[in-house]
Amino acid sequence: MPELPEVETVRRSLEKLYLNRTIIKIDILLERMILSSIDEFKEKLINAKFISFNRRGKYLIFHFDNGYSLVSHLRMEGKYLLLNKDEIPLGHPRVIFYLDNDMKMVYDDSRSFGIMILVKTSEVDSLKEISKLGPEPFSIDDPSYLYNIYKKKNKEIKALLLDQEIMVGLGNIYCDEVLFKSQINPYRKANTLTLGECSSILNNSKETLLHAIELGGSTVSSYHPERGVDGKFQNELLCYGKSLTPCPRCGSKLLKDRLNGRGTTYCPNCQKVAKRIGITGKIASGKSTLITYLKKKGYKVFSSDEEVKRLYSLKETKLKLIEIFSSLVLNDNLTISKTYIKNAIIEDPSKKKLLEEYFHPLVKKAILEFIRNNKEESLIFIEVPLMFETKFNLLFDYIIGVTCSYSTQLSHLKERGSTSINKDMMISVSNAFDKYASKCDYLINSEGTLEEFYSQIDLTLNSLIHI
Repeated sequence: MPELPEVETVRRSLEKLYLNRTIIKIDILLERMILSSIDEFKEKLINAKFISFNRRGKYLIFHFDNGYSLVSHLRMEGKYLLLNKDEIPLGHPRVIFYLDNDMKMVYDDSRSFGIMILVKTSEVDSLKEISKLGPEPFSIDDPSYLYNIYKKKNKEIKALLLDQEIMVGLGNIYCDEVLFKSQINPYRKANTLTLGECSSILNNSKETLLHAIELGGSTVSSYHPERGVDGKFQNELLCYGKSLTPCPRCGSKLLKDRLNGRGTTYCPNCQKVAKRIGITGKIASGKSTLITYLKKKGYKVFSSDEEVKRLYSLKETKLKLIEIFSSLVLNDNLTISKTYIKNAIIEDPSKKKLLEEYFHPLVKKAILEFIRNNKEESLIFIEVPLMFETKFNLLFDYIIGVTCSYSTQLSHLKERGSTSINKDMMISVSNAFDKYASKCDYLINSEGTLEEFYSQIDLTLNSLIHI
């Protein structure tokens, strides 16, 4: 499909060939391509003069001297050809515009996916096809525009670059090129990108598109800006269409996969992405043992429990907890009494909700920062006790669940020296995990010996490494 540089090249070509020409006759050979009244289409365009040729994203917009405009999208194979009046159009002509200089402009489209819409010039911007388009890279000055959108999206960055409602102009070819230049893996989740990486995407989008426009776009497949004219940017492509050839940056073989049905080429070395593995499970099931084992093996691990412990030490957290629970939440040494909190939220569930509304966004923010800071790792692990209840599971590529029997939980709590009078209540709440266990990609049971537990972890790691 022609992308922004190709469509801009077509626009410039049309302007050169048809500016100030008047349409004297129209033959419509495929009516379904016209998304307006056929009668009005002919009535308004016959005897109308082309006065300018604009573009919005991948839409061509022809303006006429009578206050009407024609909005055209080429889709996969559409092209405009200039023919003599008596020249028989070959190929797949769909609409023929006869001009006042004994020439004709033929819209040719082998797949017939292209569309044309007649609209008043004053209403072009409010046309649904146009109004939903995001800004072009050239009109975005602050990368915060992209960052503020992407940080809310748990979706692959390439899929979002293809979303024309966020930023218009990048298609499959230029997405691969921009991400390669930015050294960002196309499968990377958008909400892990830093502001600096968004700035790199924006700058490389502008640079790549402008350079492609200068060279007349990329002539790939059947695209040509006009008859007998080829674009030259395909000679500048760094990764698109070059699967299994050496990366021009590091020499590794470029790979081609499919992402949402689109061929996607990237360098597995220059565009690394960490696999994000979530860890969850029952209380006292062995999650801490798993985390310790992973750290010994050299993996980067984030513990939500440790983050909450850090937050408890902050002055602003203590003030918030006093607001929720009263000053009784503090011990004599002004530390937070976790026992008091546990008892209070059991007696009054509304306090639990207030506690979660405060802590969950802070923990999520810390998790995303951990992911951003470790994007060069192959595997990173994030422990979240109530993963599915908080919907934090959406942050991860794969999830490991740790489970065990009730008696093992009691045994583990005893080993920890827990004296909580609410031990049974704590276990009961944590065992709600059972209904989510089937949603885990890997389930590790800690019922056996420590060696058996480690063996299960090693098997899981081996699987994750080779995915």
